[in-house]
Amino acid sequence: MKKELIKIYEYFSHNFRTCTSTIVATLEALKMDLINVNDEEMNSVYESAYIMDILDISLNICIDHLIQNDVKNTDYELNVTNLIKKFLDEQKSFILLNEVEININGEDFVIHKNGYILKYLLQLIIFEAIKNSSDLLNIKVSDQKVDIQINNPKDHPPVIFNLLSDILNKYGFNFTFNEKEYILGF
Repeated sequence: MKKELIKIYEYFSHNFRTCTSTIVATLEALKMDLINVNDEEMNSVYESAYIMDILDISLNICIDHLIQNDVKNTDYELNVTNLIKKFLDEQKSFILLNEVEININGEDFVIHKNGYILKYLLQLIIFEAIKNSSDLLNIKVSDQKVDIQINNPKDHPPVIFNLLSDILNKYGFNFTFNEKEYILGF
């Protein structure tokens, strides 16, 4: 368990630091009158805060799973397609910064069980897919799965994906991944 905790710490710490650095640097530029509140750079503050919220809840889910606590799980209706589209819309600057073109297609799909866990871990998976993509990212949604294909990956999937797979499997989902494809089955 100690090794898993270290991996979790390293993963979340790195991502929190990245988001915090973005927020601090942007606010310092604002304070020094290098940018204005209405400038495009201010979007990075909002986007970083949005990611920090996802990271915070995902961290709690991971820790609860590791120490064998029940993960807070609210069963509510979750439109998977709308969640993905909202996440992508909220992360436009992040997508642009990484020079990723995203193609999303498929049907509206709604789940009714384990929506809380799926909501945050799926956004975390898409966040990683964007970071790992160097050009084109295809996301296809069906009533059986979300299939994320990375045309030209920069790196291997993050080590934390093994833990996410365990958690998702525990709650009735099937998460498999390789360098070029992340599949979340329902």
